[in-house]
Amino acid sequence: MKLLLKIFVALVVLAAGLFWFSTTLPSTIDIKQQIVIKAEPEQIFPYLNNPTDWKNWTAWNKTYDPSVIYMYGGPQRGVGARQNWSGDITGNWQMVFTQSTEPDSLSYELKQQDSPVKTIGSFILEEKGDSTQVTWLQTTPLENNIIALYKGAWQRSKTEKELMTGLQNLQNLVISTTKANASKK
Repeated sequence: MKLLLKIFVALVVLAAGLFWFSTTLPSTIDIKQQIVIKAEPEQIFPYLNNPTDWKNWTAWNKTYDPSVIYMYGGPQRGVGARQNWSGDITGNWQMVFTQSTEPDSLSYELKQQDSPVKTIGSFILEEKGDSTQVTWLQTTPLENNIIALYKGAWQRSKTEKELMTGLQNLQNLVISTTKANASKK
C-alpha cells in the first residue's frame, strides 16, 4: 500500500511540475533566420515572389515528401498569389501572399487544413555591398493548452531547421542561376 501511495504522490508531483513548466513556455513560435547571398535583391526576389518557384528551394518539396502535390491560384506572383500543397508527410497546407514590395519584402499567411492557427511569414531583403541579406521571419500563435505549448517547443526547433535549409537552398539556386547566366554572355 505504501508503494502505491509513493507512486501516486510521485505522479502528482510530476504532473504539477509539467504543468508549471508549461506556463513558462511561449504562446507563439517566433523564428528569424538569415543568410547572406552574393547577389542583388533583384536577382533573389523573383524566386520568393512566385509560389511556383518555392518547390525549387524550400525544405517542403518532393525531396522531403515524394508524394507532395502542388496547386496554384490567383495571380502568378505578388499579392494574392497562392499555393496549396498536400502530401503524406507534409500534410495539407495553403499559403497566400499578402504583401509584395519588389525587391525588398514579401509577406504571406500560411495555414494547415483543419487548423484554426495562421502562421504569418515575411522576407526582408537588404542590400549589403555586393550581397543581399535575406531575413525570413515566421510567427505562429499556439493554442492555449498544455499539449500545444509543448508541441510548439518541439515545432520551433524543427521549423528553424526547415527555414535555414530553405534559405541555403535559395542561396544555392540563386548562385547557380547567376553563374549559368554569366557563362551564356
